[in-house]
Amino acid sequence: MLDFSIAGPVVSILAISDVTLHLILDVKKSRRTGNRAFSEPRTKIPSSALGAASVSTFLAFGVVLLIPVAWFYGTGSEFSHLLIPLLDPAISIWLPGLFLLVAGIILHGWSRYVRKEMASSWAMSTGHDLIQIGPYSRVRHPSYTSYFLCFTGLLLMLPSLVTLVMLLGFPGYYLISLVEEKHLLQHFGEEYKQYRSRTGRFVPSLRRGPSH
Repeated sequence: MLDFSIAGPVVSILAISDVTLHLILDVKKSRRTGNRAFSEPRTKIPSSALGAASVSTFLAFGVVLLIPVAWFYGTGSEFSHLLIPLLDPAISIWLPGLFLLVAGIILHGWSRYVRKEMASSWAMSTGHDLIQIGPYSRVRHPSYTSYFLCFTGLLLMLPSLVTLVMLLGFPGYYLISLVEEKHLLQHFGEEYKQYRSRTGRFVPSLRRGPSH
């Protein structure tokens, strides 16, 4: 079973740091982009993809926020049963899961810090820049990669029906990324073509040619 005395403090520190970073940057973003015009994508995101991604992300955020609560109040066992457990993971399973979750939260915060006030790629201001530094220098969608790490990590830490449902986020975010990349190509043209040719969609690309 997951040792909440280990996972609780670690997840608490990372979750609080990530939320605080996002709040600070969102406030700055709202002040700087208040009157900018925004362009919208011509291709709409499929509702099924958006729904799958939204459900998975909402569940992941909820579980991550409740892990510290369960640790603080000593209700880890009760919390685990609320998720409808599938098996009781050994330390050889949940510890790698914790590492993946930690990596995911760190990557999520790093991606947001690098992006700063820039809007999401499907609602870009007229002055939007193509971010190509930090994790974006190797991966085109590091935020989505961070979600994949978190989904997988949580499933290993707390194998359950709830964490299994999070895997719907994989196809969901993949389909969303396809729509985003079409919009980015329309917005940035040749600059995005060159950027796409040297980066991977979710993991660093090992090849030199264009990524599809």
